[in-house]
Amino acid sequence: MGMGAGVMQNIYPLFERNRILKKEMLWSLRDYAFAHAGVEYQEYGQGILRGCGLSVQGEEIAVRPGLLKYGQAVCIMMEEARIPFGAAQEMRYLHMAVREDRSAPDYIAYRMELALSGEEKKGDGVFELCRFHLRKGAALRTEYKSFADMETEYDTMDVTHADWGGLGGKSLAPAVTRRFAEEILSERGSREEDRAFAMHCLCEAGAMPVKALAAYAAGRMGGDMDEYMDMRKVYGALRRILEQSGRGEERTGGRRERRRIMVD
Repeated sequence: MGMGAGVMQNIYPLFERNRILKKEMLWSLRDYAFAHAGVEYQEYGQGILRGCGLSVQGEEIAVRPGLLKYGQAVCIMMEEARIPFGAAQEMRYLHMAVREDRSAPDYIAYRMELALSGEEKKGDGVFELCRFHLRKGAALRTEYKSFADMETEYDTMDVTHADWGGLGGKSLAPAVTRRFAEEILSERGSREEDRAFAMHCLCEAGAMPVKALAAYAAGRMGGDMDEYMDMRKVYGALRRILEQSGRGEERTGGRRERRRIMVD
């Protein structure tokens, strides 16, 4: 008897001795693996979703395994990838290109490839991992002295422009929001709302939801939430908030709060 309209089922094989593992069960496991990733990230923007951590290994940049979203496809980078780099008289951009291949009749292949470019402009399916301007004789830094140091122009791996996909659209790299959170929590003069937001940043497994970043930046700095859907403006707002916290400033809506003492 067939299943009624609107009724769905999930099959979970029982891996026990003397049980036969049927092909329908293997198909179910296969379908579940693909469906789970698609459902979990269906409302996320395109870009890096998880992992893809960067490090310098000798004369190469190493990119650790991770997940990327291209269109509605969630692509898995199973192994570490490396690409050689060197000093240049210009800004270099490390891109991950995802190409869709439909040449095979039985499947769609998504091929991922690292590339260094002197052009910031990217085509469809090309995502920025980092940028840097390495001078001759200098070492490429991946450690930062402060939040503001993350976008130092020379000899520093800059991930503040990286294409991360968050819930609702493009977001900031977790390395950026976590660094902000760590510095806010270490500042004695930081506000309670900043500390609460910092804890949220540290608890997020991937990139922060876009609207959460925009709402926080707009609330702290003043302006419309839509204005802060631009992640470059969010980064600038986070940097300013840290500057205020370091000086112990208390502000409301981006303006200094005036306190008056009434004398009777």
